[in-house]
Amino acid sequence: MDKKVSMLQLMLVLLVVFLFITLTDISLIFGAVLLPFAVYFLVDLKHRSNYHFWLTFISFLIPAVLLLAPDAWLWFVVLYIVAAVVHGTLKKEVSQELTIFYVTSALMLGIIGGLNLLQGLGFIQPLSNIYLDFRNWYMDQIEMYGTLASSTFDADLIRASMDQIFINLPAYVTVISFMLALYTVLMQRVLLKSSSIKLWNYRSFKDWAFPRFILYLFLILFIVSFLTTEGTATQSTIGNVLLVLEWALYLHGLSFSYFFFREKNLNMVLSIILLIPLAILRPLTLLIGIFEMIFRLRALLLMKRK
Repeated sequence: MDKKVSMLQLMLVLLVVFLFITLTDISLIFGAVLLPFAVYFLVDLKHRSNYHFWLTFISFLIPAVLLLAPDAWLWFVVLYIVAAVVHGTLKKEVSQELTIFYVTSALMLGIIGGLNLLQGLGFIQPLSNIYLDFRNWYMDQIEMYGTLASSTFDADLIRASMDQIFINLPAYVTVISFMLALYTVLMQRVLLKSSSIKLWNYRSFKDWAFPRFILYLFLILFIVSFLTTEGTATQSTIGNVLLVLEWALYLHGLSFSYFFFREKNLNMVLSIILLIPLAILRPLTLLIGIFEMIFRLRALLLMKRK
């Protein structure tokens, strides 16, 4: 049942949404920092009144489409999608881990789908054209400094690295979406702590354990990647999926490392400090995650505890 929404509360929500759109249009970093706060106000509004939640959406959407740049109202739509997903997980009392997955999916699909829609409708240039313009400009800057650049950089290597990053753009969007989803969900725990909304149940990071099929899928795609033709759509797709799976295995390795430190009765602060170099040394932590899944080290330690 909808609760009473005061005019002051409604105006505050409109102000926060306006700030989010404005700052995101200036810099995506500003928008990322402000996202959890904008989501908090929208979730609180939706909890009080679903009618006013969608009323603010329609009130902003029409002028945003008419007056703002396409990318600005794309972030606005993504904001409301994320807020609706977060509210839905709270209402259905799903776990925090599953909430992070849902929010990651909402961000990833919203951004990639929105960009494809804007390209298809002709509101923005194809991303490939934007990338080629940027790459040509960047390579021109390197060539402009001739001797200095040639003694320090390999222009062909830089060009190939930039091309690979662009090819793997969907995977990087997914990884960034996960980080943003994690930040957003954790911030909701802080912001909603004093409210009447029941928060998600959650497990400690040391208990995060990804299913073993991720390793099987990673190994299968890794082998298949050697059998595909370079530069094809199939290879690009496999490369993107492999990158996402690598990050899942990396998180699994980081989680197991924290679990191992705590099992050895290390102080929590010391355990977190020891995680810092592992978080930086991603290839090492990735291997830890792979070995843990192969040999089920977590299960062995738990059996030994018993």
